[in-house]
Amino acid sequence: MSTGGFYISEPSGSWDNLVSTAEGLPVFYAAGANPTCAVVGNTVTIVGTVTNTTAVTAANTPGTGITPTSCIVTGTNGTMTQSISVSSVLTSFGDALKYTGMTTSATFYAVSPTGGTLDESTETVTSNGQFWATLSSNTSTNNHLFRSIGIAGDEYVPSGAPSTVPTWGGNPQRILIDTTTFGGTAVDITVGQSITCTTGSSIKVGATAGIGLIDYTLGYARLLIFPTSVCTVNGSVATTTSATADSTHFQVGTLDLNRFYSTTGATTGSVAISSSAYTRRLTKAALAIVNSLGVPDILSVQEVQDQTTLDDLASAVNTLGSTSYKGYLVQSSDSNSLNLGFLVNTSRIDVDSVTQMGASATYSGGTLFERPPLMLKAEVHRVGKTYPVTVINVHLTSRDNIGDSSLGADVRARRAAQAYYVSQLVQTEQTAGENVLVNGNFNATEFNDGYVDVMGIINGSPAAATAVTLYQATATTGALTSFTMDVTTLQRYNAITRGQAEAVEHILASSTVTASTTAQNSLASYMTSVVQPHFTADFAAVNTNSSTTAAGLTPHDGQVVSFLIPAVPTSAAVSTTSLNFGDVYVGGSKSLSVTVQNTSGFTSTVNVTSIAISGTNARDYTQTSNCSALSDQQTCTITVTFAPTATGTRTGTLTITNDSTNGPSLTVALTGNGLPTTATLSPTSAAYGNVILNTTSATQTFTWTNTSAIALKVSAATVTSGWTVVTNNCGTVAAAASCTILVAFTPTTLGSQTGTLTVTSNSSVNGTLTASLSGRGVADVEASPTSLNFGNVDMGYSSAAQTVTITNYTNATIALTSITITGDYSYISACSGTLAGLASCTLSVTFTPAATGTRTGSLTVNTNDTKVPVITVPLTGNGVDFSIALNPISGSVIAGLSLSTTATLTPIGGFNNSIALSSSTTAGGTTVSFANSTLTLSSATTDAVTIATTSQYAVIGYTGYGRWMSIFGFAGGLLLWCVRRRVKGLARAGALCGLALCALLPLGGCSGKLPSKNSDPTYPGTYTVTVTATDGTLTRSAAYTLTVTAK
Repeated sequence: MSTGGFYISEPSGSWDNLVSTAEGLPVFYAAGANPTCAVVGNTVTIVGTVTNTTAVTAANTPGTGITPTSCIVTGTNGTMTQSISVSSVLTSFGDALKYTGMTTSATFYAVSPTGGTLDESTETVTSNGQFWATLSSNTSTNNHLFRSIGIAGDEYVPSGAPSTVPTWGGNPQRILIDTTTFGGTAVDITVGQSITCTTGSSIKVGATAGIGLIDYTLGYARLLIFPTSVCTVNGSVATTTSATADSTHFQVGTLDLNRFYSTTGATTGSVAISSSAYTRRLTKAALAIVNSLGVPDILSVQEVQDQTTLDDLASAVNTLGSTSYKGYLVQSSDSNSLNLGFLVNTSRIDVDSVTQMGASATYSGGTLFERPPLMLKAEVHRVGKTYPVTVINVHLTSRDNIGDSSLGADVRARRAAQAYYVSQLVQTEQTAGENVLVNGNFNATEFNDGYVDVMGIINGSPAAATAVTLYQATATTGALTSFTMDVTTLQRYNAITRGQAEAVEHILASSTVTASTTAQNSLASYMTSVVQPHFTADFAAVNTNSSTTAAGLTPHDGQVVSFLIPAVPTSAAVSTTSLNFGDVYVGGSKSLSVTVQNTSGFTSTVNVTSIAISGTNARDYTQTSNCSALSDQQTCTITVTFAPTATGTRTGTLTITNDSTNGPSLTVALTGNGLPTTATLSPTSAAYGNVILNTTSATQTFTWTNTSAIALKVSAATVTSGWTVVTNNCGTVAAAASCTILVAFTPTTLGSQTGTLTVTSNSSVNGTLTASLSGRGVADVEASPTSLNFGNVDMGYSSAAQTVTITNYTNATIALTSITITGDYSYISACSGTLAGLASCTLSVTFTPAATGTRTGSLTVNTNDTKVPVITVPLTGNGVDFSIALNPISGSVIAGLSLSTTATLTPIGGFNNSIALSSSTTAGGTTVSFANSTLTLSSATTDAVTIATTSQYAVIGYTGYGRWMSIFGFAGGLLLWCVRRRVKGLARAGALCGLALCALLPLGGCSGKLPSKNSDPTYPGTYTVTVTATDGTLTRSAAYTLTVTAK
């Protein structure tokens, strides 16, 4: 044991078989207690203190052992015949503690290569026989264990970290296989290989079973292989390579050369190595760059001693790869003289400048950078003009001690500050229009490690404050693309730390268009492939000693990205972005020109693929051009013509589509103002009079006048049927000029006719002008009107006369051979037997209906005209009448009272006229009244009739002295009857008569004054009341018998 101690174990027969307890322990510094104890096979009794072998680990799994105060040998030549199976352990950190000091046997699978000790002066490595492995095969993960997002299970979570900081398991299945600590031969192994060991033969004392001892003294699981064990390595792994760039691509790479010193030791902190060692390193580096990285056109390198060393490396690569590398390095103040530089293929890349950035930058803990970023400004060759790129080479502080309680805060602060500085640098260059690449050894994974999100800060998307121990905002506003994410997941590593594969070298590029003059798209968009070579990280350290392989050159594999060389951005421009045509009359036009030019500035062709006009008033604009293919600086002309179709502001857009990178769609705003144009047509109406059927009248002239300031065009002059345009001399008419249109009338039907002359032009205000036309088609001879309608005429009466005019429209005399009339009609003629040319005569026609209803007839005039030998005028009229009836037709009434009846009026034959009602009667003092004395009769109508009589006296029913006489007559008669009957008690009889008289007196009236008489009473009798209805011509009556009584 390196502590001067040894391991002890319970004798095999004393194992308690409790899985949770170990059967062995390490004893520290035992030689100080009793040197004779430390002999294999001894049985010893030890008194001492149980001690943690290390400080408390992040996983809280320190190893334990005994620091002895005494050690007594109680036996010798003992054996331990048992071993433990570990097939189910290593599932959590500290899982192997319970097997400390016990032996085991198993096959292990390497997840890291065998390490070694470097003699830097000779650049040779002595293998330490130690490598990380697992109990199970890792073929499903490409034989590797990968880091994940957050703080690992065997790393410290700082006390100030948010509770939401991500964590992950940390791959507790790792175990360090150590083949040399117990004195065995070093086993060199490559990731992906396995090791199987068997127990040595002829073991007489100590462990006689198992291949090695489980140890936890360093705070993690180790298997210390017995020197007697026989081990076999199985499997082989080849390196990977990257393709060389072709003429259409350029490659950018990065590689950490790991303390690449020369023979001089000329710089502070550098180590002078032997000439042979230097030659070997140059050879190995050249192999790596040529065969594994594919000779990138720009290679960022880290940890190079000085410019001379980089020049030597460029020469070695040029010799091996037949390339044209030139080295660029700026010395830094790094204490170990580890500097950043570039190898640039000058046959394809022009270097403008190389500048060290941030050398004097500081952070809270002092100087910010040990190895400040190095910025290369270069130009990639391409047809036309070069493509500029800015490459920022970085080598950031490592994660060592990042979780340490005392050192961790400073490490985190420095890493955050470095990331932010690089972020600022990136954005400054992007803002200036540079196509930026950032590459190098970031000592940071592509994801947030839970401490500081270095890559997120640089690429513009830092993890939230709740997800990191130390949050730092970014200055990168134009995001970068990290190409590590384009590597296949199981290939995404370029270094292995403590058995865990991780990517710490990266290449990032601008993912936004920083300057459209250099390329149409972003630099990142031109990426065509990302190669993650694996030529050294998986291989044993002793490969450092071989000059035939690149393996062992450095712990880092680097990274290479290939970009398509973008086409040179061509450009095109127009001489003006707007054309204003000013005022143009509707119907007129104006032309203006615009020039298109290929403004690329290098040998190129811009093809104009289309020219179009769009917009609200696009139809008012047209274009012609000679544009097609334009060589550099060549121009072509587009002529745009504005011909407004309406008044007011008229707009459009001219779009020139071309294949230039910058300006593929050029637009020119079009605007103009349409002014109104006017015209007149005179006269606006024309009457052609009477024109004989199928003959043509004389023409009438219409004048169309252009009242505008520009020429106008008359496109058409049309007339409706019956008229013809005889002459039209209108076409293009100059401003203020006129033209004439001659129109004639040729009737094809008899009677009055109307038509329209329509003149169409491009006048904006009145493009269509019309004139109304009228005329009458006539025969040789004809009657006017052609028919007569007399309407309603009362029966027994004649209508008013209507006149028919017979006109000879010829110049010759026409004989009227006969005139006849039929029906209820008669005529009086003023016509003689002949009718001179162009003369007229009249006939007066009357209608006397012989019956009610429609009555028809005709007036016929016979002539000797061959075209119109007979003229017939249809006659029609309506014979009408009405009747009146009373219901009831009689009634009886006491004088002074009234009674009523109903008059019913019925139209006959379509009668429709106003009726007036009146009455007469033979009864004196009698009046007749009507509800409606005047009414319109068109259908059967009733009207209430009231007959009122007048009494002789003011008191209705009074007839004079006749009543007193009756009373006294009655009384006398009663007395006489009493005497003749010898009624006893004459007094009694008298009394009875008195009573009777008192009873009858009221009937005769007791007033002393008689009622007054009416002056015109209706005396009792029978009378006739006559109700009469008249329309002013016809009169119809109905009688009512009235009987009047006195009471």
